[in-house]
Amino acid sequence: AATTVKGRLRADLDRRYLQAHAQGRVRVVAGRSADFYGPGVLNSTLGGAVFPAALTGGEVMTILDTSLPHSYTSIGDVARGLATLGERSEGDGRIWHLPTAPARSTDEVLELVAQAVGRPLRIHNLRRAEAYGPFDQTFMDSYAEMLYQHRLPQNMVSTAFERQFGVHPTPLAQGIAQTVAWYRDFLVGQAQPA
Repeated sequence: AATTVKGRLRADLDRRYLQAHAQGRVRVVAGRSADFYGPGVLNSTLGGAVFPAALTGGEVMTILDTSLPHSYTSIGDVARGLATLGERSEGDGRIWHLPTAPARSTDEVLELVAQAVGRPLRIHNLRRAEAYGPFDQTFMDSYAEMLYQHRLPQNMVSTAFERQFGVHPTPLAQGIAQTVAWYRDFLVGQAQPA
């Protein structure tokens, strides 16, 4: 029952893909994640607008209500989950929520970031879709229809995937620590003269 442009597009594509699978025309399986984060993830609400600022004492970007439960999926879990779906046919013909740690408030997740970097975070909370950090205005104009994700609780549950395939999500504290370590190295590499 999507109402946004992106949501209607995804729903229509899902319907078409699953219909093609049901008709035996192609093998279809889909994996969905929540907002993803992790080593190498730059363009995410828990990526380039958070970790560089957290490590350097800059302002960490947040969006709207950070006290709400919000799901975040480790990029490593996205990769493992999609590989599992590609290798194992028992998941065919449906959409799966990839392994995702239980939802926590963004405030709690940012506290994990603060612990991992060893300093309190300075927060800049966006109240509307405006350019900030790695997100230019063109990106934010496109993202504006997704702001509902930061006005309502977002709880992606992946227990069906975990039970079916035995693949479990990375605990948030572990994933955040891995991400901080990657960003430390990344920022050092960025600072090196060419």
